[in-house]
Amino acid sequence: MNYKMIFSDMDGTLLKNDTEVSEKNRLAIEKAVKKGVQFVICTGRGVFGVERYLEQLNLIGQEGYVICQNGGAVYDLKDMSLAIRESFSPKTFAPIVQYARELDLELYYYDDRTFIAETESDRVKRYCEVMGSGVKIMEEPLDHNGEFTKCLITGEKEKLLSVQRMVKETAGDELDCFFSSKIFMEVVKKGVSKGNIMEETAQKAGIPLDQVIAVGDSDNDISMITKAGLGIAVANAEPEVKEIADFITENRCEHDAIAEIIEKFIL
Repeated sequence: MNYKMIFSDMDGTLLKNDTEVSEKNRLAIEKAVKKGVQFVICTGRGVFGVERYLEQLNLIGQEGYVICQNGGAVYDLKDMSLAIRESFSPKTFAPIVQYARELDLELYYYDDRTFIAETESDRVKRYCEVMGSGVKIMEEPLDHNGEFTKCLITGEKEKLLSVQRMVKETAGDELDCFFSSKIFMEVVKKGVSKGNIMEETAQKAGIPLDQVIAVGDSDNDISMITKAGLGIAVANAEPEVKEIADFITENRCEHDAIAEIIEKFIL
């Protein structure tokens, strides 16, 4: 198959130690792009946590897109303008926020490029340092003058599972939620997923899904892995991701899994 697009998760997939693109991965991506393949980063991160990697990969200014916040915000690589925005009202989210607070879970809120937190905790400071972002501190983020493109809830998994059940029972017609790691749960507008936004982006590019590769490691990657012509799990992926993948890499993200995929299926 002559694959034309690669949709790649970032943390646990593209990045080494969640912080850097290896030189081998960078060179492989550069070769794929020169061959006419679009490389689309598809991540739960806000765009502020992605742009420096786009610059490192020389993708800004190229034809294509970067998918952020699991599809809540999509940017055109030509000028990094907002191409797609999927958001939900703070009012819709209010009962879930109250329940999560009662469980002592920490919540972060996103509105396009704005990252909002209730307090400047040590975890928030570390997050901003890693992402290279600022933070807007609001004692009551539900008073935000706008909508949210994503909310991130973090804490013990059992407590998060309880919140997930509440979301499905009380707001399942308006919101979706899923895990991006064992301690992070994402809340987005109903219907927003990496799989759906991958399909829309490929359609915009005029590329059929059977010519698309999708690669990831976590639950939130499953929707795109199952929809792509070739769905790939990296060696360090969660067991449930490996179960549905068409191919599993020999290498983990720390050992150039993306380069392995490009060398095997593109070059």
